[in-house]
Amino acid sequence: MPPVESLTGQLHVALHYRSEGGLCHVHTVDIHSSRLRLAAPFFADKPVTGVPKLVGMLFSLCGTAQTVASTRACVQALGQVPDAAAEQQYDRQVRIETLFEHLLGLSREWHGTLACEPPAASELQTLFKFRRELLQSPNQAVMDDIQHWFETRLLGLPTQRWLDYCIRHDVKKLSIRGKIGNLMTRICANGWQDLGNTELHPLPDLDTGWWLATLASPDAAHFCAEPEVNGQACETSALTRQWDNPALQIWREYYGSGLLTRLMARVLDMLECWWELGKETPPNLPLSGEGKSGLPEGISLIQTARGLLVHRATQQSGLIQQYQIVAPTEWNFHPQGSLYHMLHGLTAGNETELRAKAQALITALDPCVAYQLEMTRA
Repeated sequence: MPPVESLTGQLHVALHYRSEGGLCHVHTVDIHSSRLRLAAPFFADKPVTGVPKLVGMLFSLCGTAQTVASTRACVQALGQVPDAAAEQQYDRQVRIETLFEHLLGLSREWHGTLACEPPAASELQTLFKFRRELLQSPNQAVMDDIQHWFETRLLGLPTQRWLDYCIRHDVKKLSIRGKIGNLMTRICANGWQDLGNTELHPLPDLDTGWWLATLASPDAAHFCAEPEVNGQACETSALTRQWDNPALQIWREYYGSGLLTRLMARVLDMLECWWELGKETPPNLPLSGEGKSGLPEGISLIQTARGLLVHRATQQSGLIQQYQIVAPTEWNFHPQGSLYHMLHGLTAGNETELRAKAQALITALDPCVAYQLEMTRA
């Protein structure tokens, strides 16, 4: 058995391009993920009660959502009644994690890939401090501090004013303020506003029955590695969640699903998560039962910063018989999925620019594992 730290795998993206008419043209895109092929056997015959802890060790990104999804699936598989108070706390923890994944992504990853000035270490330390405080002792003072942090550093404006400019597509006023403005300025300076614009195929709202039947089917292993709905690779992301948000409509009209639209969707998803944290919502209590395999099973579906996360477990005599994970990365980085279509046909003046464009698009889709980008000239 390989060491635990190697089980998450990684993403491989290989671009093959030709030089034609003074431009580099991508003509072949190969995307491969090794992530889940190692995870499944790791859980087999493990005590069900210990699996959530193992999941927490395996996944560093969105680790709270992974652990909560595992806990819920395992509780269901054991036929236990979910605790309402615990479920409400789980929901809050996932929302907090989602908010801070967005804040970190917008502060750090997007800035790195667009060659903008990175955040100071002290800024990130403050952000992590706020996260700890919100998890340990949630109160309005901490919420206010976090809002002040993202308004002064990211938006450069009070939230409502930023939204007013956003819904009016006021690029000039948005781009001169805050770190989001810096990102917009760099995107516009590069002429990358509609970079990656392609037809979007959002993951439809599938009910639990569909998921249980699909994950119990003979083709389930292939589905977990390369999931599709009726033969179509789909996307699940901040962009698909915000696709119908009125504040995003004008950006879609100008840039489709391009890079600038994706940036705005990420900010809007962050703000929506912030607002949701201020609400008291009843827990969504899952149900347990016996699946088509004849074994007790449990399933959990959770929205994370990167998209929909699904865990399913079956057990017998308290031991895991089958454990499956379908993460957002398997949808978004499917060999024929959104990234494939964003990269196929990509052009640039030289290989350096081509690599920079590809890295920006990969960052926009936000994989939950490390990736390698290889480029080969035909």
